[in-house]
Order: sequence, then C-alpha cells, then structure tokens
Amino acid sequence: MDYTQKIKLLNELMLNATPQNVDFTPQNGNYCVTLIATRPVHTWGYQKRNFKIKGRLEEGKTISADLIAENEMLFGVENLPYVAHESDRTPIFKIIRASIFCAYAGLQLTDLHRGMRKIAWSDYPFKKSDKEEQAKAEIRFMKRLASVMTVPDHCMIGRSVVTHLTSTRLRDVILYNKEYEPSLYEKIKDSIESLSHFIPAKDHADNVVPDVFVSQQDWENPRDTYGHQVVILNAKSKRKEQFWWDYLKLNIFLSDLEYYFGYYILMNRWQIPMIQKWIAEYREKGLFESQRAKDYLLFYLKAGEKTPVRVLNSQGIQVKVKMIPR
Repeated sequence: MDYTQKIKLLNELMLNATPQNVDFTPQNGNYCVTLIATRPVHTWGYQKRNFKIKGRLEEGKTISADLIAENEMLFGVENLPYVAHESDRTPIFKIIRASIFCAYAGLQLTDLHRGMRKIAWSDYPFKKSDKEEQAKAEIRFMKRLASVMTVPDHCMIGRSVVTHLTSTRLRDVILYNKEYEPSLYEKIKDSIESLSHFIPAKDHADNVVPDVFVSQQDWENPRDTYGHQVVILNAKSKRKEQFWWDYLKLNIFLSDLEYYFGYYILMNRWQIPMIQKWIAEYREKGLFESQRAKDYLLFYLKAGEKTPVRVLNSQGIQVKVKMIPR
C-alpha cells in the first residue's frame, strides 16, 4: 500500500469514526486514540469497525500515525502536517483528524503543482509595473492552467470561469443550501450581501481573473462529472475585501459535498502574518465559514521563479506538504 492509498484510507476512517478513548503523554508527544467506525471501513477486502491510531506528534511540526485494526497493525505513515485549528487548546483527536484531512487535501495539491510545472515561467503573472498588463497576464495564466489541468486520458477536465453572482456553479450550491441547509443559506446570503461591492458583475466579467474548476468525468458518459475542485488566483493585485470574496467563494463551494478541494494560489511576495490577519478579520466580521473548507482548503504560495513553494492550511498556518520539485 503506497502513501496515497494510506492517506485515502485514513481520510475515510476520520470521516466515519468516533473516538472512544484518547491517551497522550505530553513529555514525549506519544498518543493513542481508540476509534469506532460508525459504518464499516474496507481494509483489503475486510470490513472493520474497531481501530486504533497511535504515534507521536511534534507541536507545530509533524505527526506520525500507525493504524491498527482489531489488534492487527495495518501500516504507518510519517511526516503528516501538524494542524491545530484551536492552537494549544485543540484536543488531541481533533489535531490527528485535521492533520489527516490536510494531508488528504495535499494529495490533490500535488496534481495542481504538476500542472503548474507545465506552464512556462514567462507565462506566470509575476509582478508587472503596468496594471493592465498585470491583469492580462493573470487572465492568461488561469486560462492556461485550465488547459494543462485537462487530461483526457485520466478523464480530467479543467475550465476557467469568472464566478459572478449569477454564475451557474455558484447559484447551484446556494440553491442547494437554500433547500436543504436553510441556516447555512441565510449565512451565505448575508455574507454575499456584506461583500456585494467587491463582487464582479456579469456585465463586467471580461476583464476579471477567472477561477479554474477541475472535475473528473465519467468514462462512459463524459457529461457526468464528480470530484470537483476549485482553484483561485491572487497575484497580490486584489484588495483585502476581494481576498475576502475569494475566501468566501472557497467556503461556499466546499460547503457542497460535490466539491472535494479548494486551492488558493497566492503569487508574488506575500507576508504570512498579513494573510493570517485578513483571515482573522474575515472571521471577526462573521462571514460564512464551512467545516469542509477548514479541512480541505489550502493556500499555495509562489513568490518568484526561484523561490520554493510554501503551503498554508485554511487558517493561514504554514504546513509541511511534500511537493515535487520543478
């Protein structure tokens, strides 16, 4: 079983497990969590419900995890990203759970990274002095990204689309929440109204940087798609409120189970404390947040041609996600 299969199994378990007992030794970071699955989890053809995850966590660094099913050691993984959404007040199980979700989101981020490697450096929207040329470069980049993310042999398709208030994808998610999650719908509606002055209108969408939507296609019926992802770009040419609109979009889309992951590409030189400050202010304003965005949203920072990629979790905290070098 390779790393990808291990993380997928751990993700499935965390989605369907309830902790029964948690042991933690602060002196050395060793932990053991006993879990019961609310529905059977498939492991090599067998359905099992009783699990243990044990290992060691280093605060702010990485986590190791060994998965045990009904007293049988299945596998171990090392260097999971350490994620604690409530800082040092985060319960141990929530740290393990969030860290596994972050690692799962990182699997698909690697595909995005590979796609970006196919784009020539000259086509990247690194900072230009002319604002009009900068805007054109950002639009070209996202259209090119949609093209390279389209891989017919893998039944994967990418599309670049400007997300305005009446765009089909956004409307469908909002209407779904209106029918099935009315409380979320009201929160989304209020948040959109709060940022309405910074949301592009359909009539002025030609000069707006598009988002990229990536989907898997059904092999027999390509019209049927699933496993949706949304990728948004900010080449440091957007105001704080436009950043908030992008962050809101990611939260809205990821509130729908059809959207698996959300990635926010931040290009050019960003200061991580500023990103964290903007996210904190977003929360202080009471704008909509979805739990799945907290779990499956990642920031991808690329400052320049020769600078390494940095990855942040949904709260703007840098995490260790293995990336393939260019």
